[in-house]
Amino acid sequence: MVAMTRVVEDSDITLSSRYECKYLISPLLVPEIREFIQPFMQPDRFAALREGHRYPVCSLYLDSQDLLLYQQTVGGEKNRFKLRIRSYSDLWSSPVFFEVKRKINNIVQKRRARLVRCDAADFLEQRMDGSGFHAVPTPADDLEYFACHMELAAARPLLRVRYRREAYESKGGDPVRITIDTELMHAVTLDTDLSHEHGRWVSTPVDGNILEIKFTEMFPSWIRDLVQMFGLKQQPVPKYVMSVDHMMLEGRESVLNLAGFTMPVRRA
Repeated sequence: MVAMTRVVEDSDITLSSRYECKYLISPLLVPEIREFIQPFMQPDRFAALREGHRYPVCSLYLDSQDLLLYQQTVGGEKNRFKLRIRSYSDLWSSPVFFEVKRKINNIVQKRRARLVRCDAADFLEQRMDGSGFHAVPTPADDLEYFACHMELAAARPLLRVRYRREAYESKGGDPVRITIDTELMHAVTLDTDLSHEHGRWVSTPVDGNILEIKFTEMFPSWIRDLVQMFGLKQQPVPKYVMSVDHMMLEGRESVLNLAGFTMPVRRA
């Protein structure tokens, strides 16, 4: 049995319970939005170290044989969850995050467990083959929480989604984050490959850049001004669903059918 190393810290103070407002914006608006938020926001501690304050994000999404988690999002179910394994680098020493992202009405709750990369694939393989990971103590533990939801949905790897994120946090320490995501891509992934590069990556068409405003309780008045000034229209922008939809639109779902997944009716 592999010895497991975990770290539970996280810098996102909106992580555990928050509201998320998503918008599609023209790339031409991005410089103006950056200028508008500059008095209130600063690049987060990871973005601050990157050129253009942008860093890569790659998530391996898990789903059931009948794509139940995809279907819950498409159907707009009020109580639903996603399972994903997220990383920000392919460095062997970089962390990997096992995440359960729940949506209950309009509130988003996220629990994540952090493993060193060398343990992440081992953990996933053991959960997939049913052998378990006996070093995990109780369901209250974030990693076992992920494992329980994985078992509940009978979920397994299906698709990796990657993009580049420009991320900002409040200068005053308020629980507010703003992110701008671009270069959305996806790759069918039926195993434990967590890399940002391996595989056949395909662009997921998006009508603009993805702007997300994340906050707990009430957001500051200047965010209301931001939304009004730029005429932002809130809408769902589910990256996983959009990627699955595009894969089916192009008729590339046969590999998933062969792997035992039952694909839903194609959406327009």
